[in-house]
Amino acid sequence: MKKHEGEHKQVTPVRVRRERARKVRNALIVVVLLAGCLVMGYRLYTHHLIAKILPEVTIETGSVIDVNLFTQGSLPNSAFITDISSIDTTVPGSYGLKVKGGDRIEVSREVILNIVDTTAPVAEAVPQTIYTDGLPAPEATVTGITDLASVTVTYAEQMPEILEGGEYDVPVKLTDASGNETIINVPFTVIDDHTAPLIYGPHDFEAFIGDSIVYMDGITVTDDYDQNPTIEVDTSEVNVTEEGYYPVTYTASDEQGNTSSTTVTLHLRVKPERYYEPEELYALAMQIIEDNDICDDSMSDMEKAFRIVAWVSTHLHYRMDSDKCDWTAGAYDALTTMYGDCFNYMAMCRAMFGAVGIESITIERYPINVSSHYWNLINIDGQWYHCDACVFLNMTDITFIFMYTDDELDPYNNSYDPETLPEGVTVATESVQDMLDYETLTVTGEE
Repeated sequence: MKKHEGEHKQVTPVRVRRERARKVRNALIVVVLLAGCLVMGYRLYTHHLIAKILPEVTIETGSVIDVNLFTQGSLPNSAFITDISSIDTTVPGSYGLKVKGGDRIEVSREVILNIVDTTAPVAEAVPQTIYTDGLPAPEATVTGITDLASVTVTYAEQMPEILEGGEYDVPVKLTDASGNETIINVPFTVIDDHTAPLIYGPHDFEAFIGDSIVYMDGITVTDDYDQNPTIEVDTSEVNVTEEGYYPVTYTASDEQGNTSSTTVTLHLRVKPERYYEPEELYALAMQIIEDNDICDDSMSDMEKAFRIVAWVSTHLHYRMDSDKCDWTAGAYDALTTMYGDCFNYMAMCRAMFGAVGIESITIERYPINVSSHYWNLINIDGQWYHCDACVFLNMTDITFIFMYTDDELDPYNNSYDPETLPEGVTVATESVQDMLDYETLTVTGEE
């Protein structure tokens, strides 16, 4: 039977199933494609995040370990997975760490941290003053060494010759444990010292048997470079139980081994019954000097001594009697009574000389022709001269003797034995009489 036009075609069940299968397949393909896109996007994103974590980082010793050192760009919530608290950044080394980061998606990566030391040590030079016989330890030439590692200080290989005195820049090398080096030029002042120390204050002195002997009274020593030169006193020839004149030697040394020596004479004797401390006599003498305007500090030692001898010669009254047990007793009697014989004249002059800082010793006539006689030997500018404030009546042309040489002495009235002088004391041979004006008591031509 013929079908009418427009009448719908009937769909068979097989066809329907096929259509459904096709749609399902297409849907699955879409799902698979979408899933693949999602997976690919995830992988691309995680790869992008991981790429922001650097695989290896190098830092200088002493630096702080910061997770941001391992990231580039923005990686939220970045942090170390590895515990870094035990890492000592002051010590070079390499460490394996793990870093994480991310927001909705978290990624992690194993990384390497290198700690290196490329910083050279820092220090300051300490200027040196040395002698030519050796260098100080190199460690003493620098200060304020700064470095995280241990530092060795040595002299550089190119050392200047310092066998002679002068100014030098000496290269000192600082090397740390990583091999970093710094050269510091240290200023050196090199001293070529061959000058011995100077000894001040040695002089002939006396002491009494049984008393303590002060050998170093007034003795000082200085050196042009050594701030603390040493001094030794040789008293090996002194017999402290027997009267006599004994040599005492002072020897000074500096740290370079330069030495100087001087010898004085110790007069050791029995203490007299009447004895006065010289300082007491100097005070009495100075009072007389000041009260009578005899001399002052503006004058030279020669002028002071000239005026002292002249004043004693004209103001001490002669009396043929004195206690000659000791010069201090004779000086005390003269200073307090203004009377005395030649011994008192000598002693009073000696006290006045001492009061103004002039060294003097006592001379006794030898041989004794009629009677004993005493006068002074004084030290002016390192030269010894005779002074006698008590002249004899037959010497009508002069009233006193001042700074005579041996040749200018009267051989009868002022003869003496040069062998009795203390060791080192020698009378000057050059006359100074043409420098002296006996009327005005002034000195001319004195340097």
